[in-house]
Amino acid sequence: METLTVMSFNLKRDLLPFGPHAWQKRAAQAAGLIRETAPDILGTQELTEGPLGDMERLLPQYQWVGEGRGGGRKGEHTAIFFRRDRFRLMGEQTFWLSRTPDHPSRDWTTPFPRICTWCELQPVDSPERPLRVYNTHLDHISYFARVRGLREILRHILERYNAAPGPVILMGDFNATPTSRTLRRWIAADLEKSAGLMRDCYWGILQRGGEIGRSYHGFSGKTKGEPIDYIFTSRDLVLREVRLHQEQISGGFPSDHYPVVAQVEL
Repeated sequence: METLTVMSFNLKRDLLPFGPHAWQKRAAQAAGLIRETAPDILGTQELTEGPLGDMERLLPQYQWVGEGRGGGRKGEHTAIFFRRDRFRLMGEQTFWLSRTPDHPSRDWTTPFPRICTWCELQPVDSPERPLRVYNTHLDHISYFARVRGLREILRHILERYNAAPGPVILMGDFNATPTSRTLRRWIAADLEKSAGLMRDCYWGILQRGGEIGRSYHGFSGKTKGEPIDYIFTSRDLVLREVRLHQEQISGGFPSDHYPVVAQVEL
C-alpha cells in the first residue's frame, strides 16, 4: 500500500510587521519544519497572499490551491499544498460556510467569512485511486457556526463520495476540542448518519485512554491539554500514526499552533 504523510498547520497570520512573532521571523522556521516533516499533503490555515508567496518560494517542491475568504486573493486562505512529484491536480474549489457557499459570504453569526478549500489529487504511482482533500478553519466564537460549518462540509463530501466513492481527507483548525459540544454534536447528529465514513485521527488514542496534548499554545510552548486541530480520514484510508510536532525549530516556534502530522495508507 502507498503511504502518505499528511500535515495540518495553522500558521499564525502576518498581523504585525515587528515583534518576536512577526511573520518575517517565522517564515524560514515554518518552511524548515515543513521540509523536515516532508508531508505529501499539507493543509494550512490563516496564510494570506504575501506569506503564501513566501511559502511558494521557500518550498518549490509543492504546488498549492485555494482562495481567500474575501474572494480571489483577499484575506486568509485555507490553502492545500501537495508534492508536485507525487500528485496531479484534477480539480479544486473554495466554498464558503454559509447558506450561499458559492460566493464570498458569512453566516450563522460569524464575525468573518469562513471557508473550506477542497481538491482532487491523482497519485502518480496509483492514478486509478484519486484522493479528495478538504481543509478548513472554523469560527472561533460561535458554537452554532462551527456545527453548521461542519455540516456543510460533510454535505459536500457525501455528495461527491456517493457519486464516486474514494478516499477522503478532512483537516483543519476546528477551534473545538475532541470533548467539546461542537464535536459531540456534529458526530452524534451528522457524522454517525454517514455510516462511519469519516473518523478523526485521535479516535484510537482516546479509545485506549491515552493523552494527545494541546495543539494551540499561543507561542508559549505548553503541551498539556487538548487539541483543536484535526485530520479526519475516510474508511478508504488506513491511519498508521499521528502526532503533534511540539518541538522548536531554530530556537523558536513558527506558529502559535503545533502542526498535526498523520501517516496514512492509500
